[in-house]
Amino acid sequence: MDDFERGLGRAQDTLGRNEPRIRSALQQLDLDTSGLNALREIRSWIETSRPDLRRRSETIRAERTAWGTSSSLDTTPFGLPTFDEKLYGKAAHDPDVYAATLKLTEAAQKGEADDRTLAELEKRTGDKTFALGLMTTLGATGFRELMAKAVEQGDNKKAKRLQAALGKTLGTASSKLSNAWRDELASNLTPGWQEREYHAITLALKNGTFAAPFLLAVAKKVDAWDRTPYPPGTNSNVMVPLMEALSRNPAVAQDFFASDPTALKHFLTEWSMTDGGEALGKALEAATLTFRDHDGSPEHPSRGYLSAKLASEFVHLRAQQIKSGDSIEEFLKPVTVGRILAGYISDINSVAQTGRDVIVDGVRDADKPGTAGREPWGAQFGKKELQSVMREAFADPKALAPVLAAQTRFTDWVLDHDAMRIAKGQGDETLRANAKQIGATFGMITDAAGLAKVEEGKELDDKQARNMKLLTGAVNTALAIPQTPGWPIAAGVVGAWTGFIEDRVKGDSETRAREDANTAVDQSRRLVHDLAARAMLKHGVFGSAKPAAAAHPWASLEGLKKGDDPVDNPNNFLKSDGRTLMSMDEMIDKNAKNNTDKYRRVEAYDRWLYEGLAGRKWLDIEDRLDQGFSNGFAQYGS
Repeated sequence: MDDFERGLGRAQDTLGRNEPRIRSALQQLDLDTSGLNALREIRSWIETSRPDLRRRSETIRAERTAWGTSSSLDTTPFGLPTFDEKLYGKAAHDPDVYAATLKLTEAAQKGEADDRTLAELEKRTGDKTFALGLMTTLGATGFRELMAKAVEQGDNKKAKRLQAALGKTLGTASSKLSNAWRDELASNLTPGWQEREYHAITLALKNGTFAAPFLLAVAKKVDAWDRTPYPPGTNSNVMVPLMEALSRNPAVAQDFFASDPTALKHFLTEWSMTDGGEALGKALEAATLTFRDHDGSPEHPSRGYLSAKLASEFVHLRAQQIKSGDSIEEFLKPVTVGRILAGYISDINSVAQTGRDVIVDGVRDADKPGTAGREPWGAQFGKKELQSVMREAFADPKALAPVLAAQTRFTDWVLDHDAMRIAKGQGDETLRANAKQIGATFGMITDAAGLAKVEEGKELDDKQARNMKLLTGAVNTALAIPQTPGWPIAAGVVGAWTGFIEDRVKGDSETRAREDANTAVDQSRRLVHDLAARAMLKHGVFGSAKPAAAAHPWASLEGLKKGDDPVDNPNNFLKSDGRTLMSMDEMIDKNAKNNTDKYRRVEAYDRWLYEGLAGRKWLDIEDRLDQGFSNGFAQYGS
């Protein structure tokens, strides 16, 4: 082919040089030159044909070298390479698309992909032109069959690479593929092999990044098929990778659950998945926790509105399932319940105090008067339903941990706002109201965790011991949780704090210094005190640091002499700015040789806070905090 193309090139040059000379000589002799037009036509044909010949040569070279090695099947009886004219036309004369189609089809037939084929495909998964060309050439049915063959190759490394590359390439092309192509992908599947082919489709969706309309339309088709009756005792394996795909696209996950009024009920109460609901949990978390806003209206809902609506429906359905005696383990991991509840901790605070059971399964519009800014749309929870859902979920400490982390951060945010109001002379009315609400919520949480009614000194069972350890961890790490502006916080931030608390309670943590207060009410109250003191120090309620006001910690440090820098004092529990409390880990001297020195800063902090050194303002606020907190907690702990 190369020699032929070069020979034509020489012919083109020769004709181009000599045809004008011959024409000129004949014209000088006054002879007819019309016959020379054929030479011009030949030269023109050669000129237009050579690029296509070069393209064909590139195509053959791509197939036989770049995309893989040739075989005896690739040649004619005369030793010439075979060339599929029909495929070349479908590939729009693109060498890589032609070669990829041939080699991938060959891999499907052989049951194994060539290393070069895999490498070349992986290099181009993000190339939109190539991806669209390959999908168009294969066709939806061809792609589905190819993907199914790749899945049949098993879980070996090459098969996984091929599945991932095909899924990524489909995702790259998805925004440009026609609706007809998309619909064909999940339609008219091979009778008797439908589950295999649907599983292949969902694995492709799991591996790629897809345009939202494409992913949603295919997901709905797969879901519709999966809901068809199955023989007793069998289960479909197509929904797990589909849920994994949805979890990576929160907007599509939300549309998938929100656009079908039967979807949540189906997945939470009717049809369990082969992974125990782990992938479903990730999709639900994406749908309910990613978007939080107060835009739109009930008639024109925003994504934040839909998030709250789904969260409310989720708790309502789960409560109904508990009431009927069904276990959640079959459908969903308890940690998912904990994470979703953590995302709506503000709404839980409202329910814990008011205790109304009038409205469930809806969206809350009311804003908290004692907090800063406009809250996002909230989820309506019935108190009894919420309690039953929390009680069941908190049997697993992994579900309790994110709720404790979120409640700690919410408490910190609320008290910080209250301290700012006090510093500005705006009174402490909101602090008293919020303290009661915070107390009620800690009461509800610890009651659901089996801790609210545990008496001091009483031996705990295994579940209570695990949950008490988490509560203690939340108390001991509260001052280490970074303060972030605004509410709500991102789900990922709650996840990070959850891990922080869990890490601190593994084994014999150094933060056991204040574990003596072993009842839930004492632990929770101590947490509130710590966060309130931190907020008041931050906003200067205790006065200046330099010179130290009478109620400021540096005014009463033991061993501090005139002219000494309080930062260097071994009893100091503030950072260098004089307004920031150390975390409990920072207060503990891990290098000390005895417990007296080890916990010196912790004891100095408790001495300042609880022995009158923090001044009259703290005593008044502590009294209001305790009164509101105890009144709120009492309805659960008595």
